[in-house]
Amino acid sequence: MQRNAHAELAPVSPTKGSAGPGGRPAMPALDDPANPLRLALLAVLLAFVYAILSTPAAYTSRPDTLAAIIWPAPALAAALLWNLPYRRWPVLLLAVFLSMMLVGDADPLSVGADAAFALLNVFEVALFAFLGRRLVCQKGDIDSTRKLARFMFLLPLLATSVVAALGATIGAVTKHTEWLEEWRVLLVGNGLAVLVLLPALLAWCSRQASADASPRDKPVAVAAAVLAAALMATAALLPGFPQEVLRALLSLVLVWAAIAGGLRSASLGVLAAATVGIGLAVAGYGPYSPAHGGEEGTWELQVDLAGMAVLSFFVGIAVNERQKLNLRLERARRFETMGFLTGGIAHDFNNILGAVGGYAELAVEREQAGLPVRVPLGEVAAAVARGKDLTEQILLAGRRGARTRQASDLRDLVSEAVALATPLLPPGVRLTVRVPLAPVPVRVHRGQLTRAILNLLRNASQAAASRVELRLTASAGQLPAGYAREADTGVGDTLERDCAWLDVLDDGSGVAPAHVHQLFDPFFSSRSSQGGKGHGKGHGTGLGLAIVAGVAADHAGGVAVWTGRGERTRFCLMLPLLAGQEVLQLPLVAPPPPLGQGETVLVVAQDAQARERTEDALAALGFEPAGYDPAALAGGLHGLQGLDEHAELLVWLDSPAPSDSLLAALRQSSGLPLLRCGSTQDTGGEALITQEAGVVTISGSFDGAALRQAVKMATGRSDAPPARRGGDVDEEEGKEGKEGKFQP
Repeated sequence: MQRNAHAELAPVSPTKGSAGPGGRPAMPALDDPANPLRLALLAVLLAFVYAILSTPAAYTSRPDTLAAIIWPAPALAAALLWNLPYRRWPVLLLAVFLSMMLVGDADPLSVGADAAFALLNVFEVALFAFLGRRLVCQKGDIDSTRKLARFMFLLPLLATSVVAALGATIGAVTKHTEWLEEWRVLLVGNGLAVLVLLPALLAWCSRQASADASPRDKPVAVAAAVLAAALMATAALLPGFPQEVLRALLSLVLVWAAIAGGLRSASLGVLAAATVGIGLAVAGYGPYSPAHGGEEGTWELQVDLAGMAVLSFFVGIAVNERQKLNLRLERARRFETMGFLTGGIAHDFNNILGAVGGYAELAVEREQAGLPVRVPLGEVAAAVARGKDLTEQILLAGRRGARTRQASDLRDLVSEAVALATPLLPPGVRLTVRVPLAPVPVRVHRGQLTRAILNLLRNASQAAASRVELRLTASAGQLPAGYAREADTGVGDTLERDCAWLDVLDDGSGVAPAHVHQLFDPFFSSRSSQGGKGHGKGHGTGLGLAIVAGVAADHAGGVAVWTGRGERTRFCLMLPLLAGQEVLQLPLVAPPPPLGQGETVLVVAQDAQARERTEDALAALGFEPAGYDPAALAGGLHGLQGLDEHAELLVWLDSPAPSDSLLAALRQSSGLPLLRCGSTQDTGGEALITQEAGVVTISGSFDGAALRQAVKMATGRSDAPPARRGGDVDEEEGKEGKEGKFQP
């Protein structure tokens, strides 16, 4: 925030300002806690640039000074802080404060007034960066007209008005200046700088914008900057050059830059025009110079720069949005084309494979064991299985198949997919699952959606370093603000209300920015170029994520991705929930069949009443419960007499809570899936069902339905009837692994 000075003071009297190095706001090394020296050097550089920009900008009351036209310091500083983590801000804001106190020593104001202006600078820079990150875009990529509109309303208008009011109040108290005039000068000077400089700095420092840039963007940007600067210089050096002609030519150049090169090129052109125009105006040259037009010339320059910036920025972003829409349409056309090309062939190919597989199975059954023909026939059967699996993927990716839908609990599909994905986890990779206690009703094709979830889990496990996490959440209200808005790429619809979203996260090395927008393209695979335990071991078919995108779009949903080189990757599958009235109108169905067939379930609980209630609930599920007191474990598992070959599950009720080491010992010694009934403290106050390392935890008060869901997750059992052998993918509701134990 610049400060006013009396006209009778010496012309060298400094003016307060805020600045930031017009450099690199997102230095990856600064995110490393082991680099305090780099942060200290950046703080020193910031303080130095603050002092340089603050000293020569004298007199907001005189129209021939920089402060009266534009004040670039807050925009530069906000651009620096925007992409840095919050924990780095205090050091840099302290550098701002100390720099402003040092500059204040050269003016006649008191130390208290200097401190007030220095604190106002700190507040201004922090306010711009905080509002921008929280309400505009976290990564600094202003790539939509909605983001740009929010940016213009919040920063150049709202935030600058508040800061200008505070600055005018400080000036009126310390220097007895006119409040309204001071507020107007501060508002226009700071607002113009934020409007012109901040989008340019963010556009050129955003990693996503750099990844999306085409090879011709830089030449277009350089050409726009040169032409804009040349036009401003020509108008200043040629007496009588019409301002109308200058405005028209500049507008044409900037609009051309916006269309040809997007926001980056347009912002660089605006920045060049502002730099040359303001520099020449302060020096006394050109039609905007106060020496020729007085305060009116300064006002015209400010209005022209603001108008050209708004025009070119909106054009550039609108062109970018149109290009993204064309990309989505092209991707949809590719899906449709692939469906037409593969649909008929795939069905015939699937029938042939089914016949070959049937003859191979028949031959194996008729041959006597040990004859040489069993080995080649076994290889034929294995090849047929691989061919059928590939055919299913092609059919799903091409969206060819019956559109049969049925009301389902999304938690059941998650359990089935987890049971299928767990044996495929690479060594050293752990899978954690979190689902709500309440059902998540959706109308889906069970086979297709299970395949989509399985593909997400397999993709994450192949990219993960050590951990994959699946989170299922449902909301009857609006999707949280910024949830899908900040996604790096996505396919399908962004649901606004009554939606379920399924997150799959991994701790791998992320996806290169150049590959992000190709993730959902059919037959594209970046497997060999990414990190993780599963990468580098061959190439994928490139159909896994294409299937996810096709299934999501086919179910009136969408899928979004958050990733980046060196960052954890998150895929979010969004699906519409069944409406309340639709749930009420569902036809009555028979109660689900029992999960068990008399298998033993060991129940350990200190509270006898809780143990009996749990035993009754397990008996209703078809199991034979055997209850024990925790004292029975004093000598290990020898006290559990019910542990035999028919034991299916071990249930522990937290009273008292067992230690992690005891749970691990129980899991390893018994070889049984372990179900732990705990408190909401285990999940941060949420009532959830979580699954990790073979232990399923149900947190919070639960009923019989929630217990049934937890048992299904622990054992890998399903309510769905067994799958029929053969046929198309649309007929296969189940796969191997739905029955039997879930063994992480």
